[in-house]
Amino acid sequence: MDKFSSECISLVSFDKIYSQNIRPKLEEIDIFLKSSTMPYDVNDVADLLSVPSADILEIMTRLEISILDKINFFSLLFHLPSYICKLIKRQWQYSTEKAYSPEMIADIYQINIHKVKSAFEELNIQYIKSDQVDEVFKRIYSTIFTM
Repeated sequence: MDKFSSECISLVSFDKIYSQNIRPKLEEIDIFLKSSTMPYDVNDVADLLSVPSADILEIMTRLEISILDKINFFSLLFHLPSYICKLIKRQWQYSTEKAYSPEMIADIYQINIHKVKSAFEELNIQYIKSDQVDEVFKRIYSTIFTM
């Protein structure tokens, strides 16, 4: 069992998780919005936001959206259940803040508050600006299972 545990469990910083999973998805969304012509194709948006096309069509019907333009894209984003949609929605809740508290970082990225507070304590800070959040992420570790 010890061999299985050591081979299948590893510790990784949230900075690595963010860099490999979250940042590329946010950049992909940004590029899509800047380079794709409107109206957007439902299937392209579904792939981009990691949701089934049926979910988008259901929300479009419910919100009485007939075409997918930039404004409607963001309306959809607020109603879709994927991790990236929820993360963006949580980020927007704090968009007017000049600096982030541990509670804000924990909320936005759904990270254990104790880990975030510990990272802030290690940095000897109470608040951090958005361009410095990676310093907090480098001090937060999560266990991941690999196969």
